[in-house]
Amino acid sequence: MTDFSETFARLAGTGGDEETVTLGGMTIRMVRVPGGGPGKWDSHSHTAETVIVWSGDFLVDFRDHSVALTSGQCCVVPVGAEHRGTSRGGANVVLITHVHP
Repeated sequence: MTDFSETFARLAGTGGDEETVTLGGMTIRMVRVPGGGPGKWDSHSHTAETVIVWSGDFLVDFRDHSVALTSGQCCVVPVGAEHRGTSRGGANVVLITHVHP
């Protein structure tokens, strides 16, 4: 079990950026995204990635379009899709992928 509220509060209190846990064959990353900044292009050749915005605003850029998300919204990044995430005002984001052996 993991508690997102507790984890994000702990990260904020310590100035941490990220915590990762593995549950039921899934990797769950809880990431504090600062406001501004260009983001880093990434892709996952072995798994899709579910992006859930816990709080704040988060933009998922793909090479041909963007998906704007706010608290409580989510999207799925398909296997192999190049993407990057950015935030205007900062966000707490949960990223979920299958564990790859």
